[in-house]
Amino acid sequence: MALTKKELREIESLVRRAQKDDAEAFGEIYDRFVVTIYRYIYYRVPKNEAEDLAETVFLRAWEKRHSYHKQKGNSFNAWLFRIAHNAVVDFYRVNAKTELVELSDDLPEMRRSADPSATLENKFEQKKLIRALRELPELQQQVVVLKFVNGFENDEIAEILEKSVGAVRVIQFRALNRLKDLLEKQRQSSNESEHLAFKTAEDV
Repeated sequence: MALTKKELREIESLVRRAQKDDAEAFGEIYDRFVVTIYRYIYYRVPKNEAEDLAETVFLRAWEKRHSYHKQKGNSFNAWLFRIAHNAVVDFYRVNAKTELVELSDDLPEMRRSADPSATLENKFEQKKLIRALRELPELQQQVVVLKFVNGFENDEIAEILEKSVGAVRVIQFRALNRLKDLLEKQRQSSNESEHLAFKTAEDV
C-alpha cells in the first residue's frame, strides 16, 4: 500500500491541520485510513470487537495527535499502525482469556496473491489460513497481516514495526514457510477425516 509523494504530502497537510484542532481535517484522515486499520484489526481480534477497536484507534490518534512529529524515516501511516498494534495488545492484555480469532463467513477480501495467500481462492480457504495464522508467533502474524492483508511493502512494514527491512524479510520468510507446513498438515488432517468418514459409511 505504498503511498505516492502527493498522497504523503496531502496526509501531512491534513495532520498539521488536525494538530491545530481542525476536526474536519482529522475526519479526512479517518476516511483515508479506516478501511486499512479495520482490516488489520479484523484479523487479530474476534470479529465482534473489530469495529469498536478500530474506533478506539482513531480516538487515541486524535488524543495523541500533538505527539506526532514528521521526521526522517517516520511517517503518519506507520505512527497510526503502531497505535493500532498497541490497541490490539491492550485488548488481549485486558481480555486474557479471549479466543484469538472468531471465524466468520464475511471475511474481508485479501488484496495480494502470493504463496501461501494464493490459497485464498474462496472463503473456505481463507478460514484455513486464519486457523494457521493463529499458530504463528506474534511478530510473524503481524508481518503476514500487514503484507498480505493490508498490502504494505517491506519498507513500510519495517517502519511500522521499527525493524530493518532485512529483519522483515527474514520474519516473512519464516512465517510463510511455517504457514505452508501448517496448511499442509490441515490438508492431510482433512484427507484423513474424509477417508475415515468414507470407511465409516462403508461399514453402515
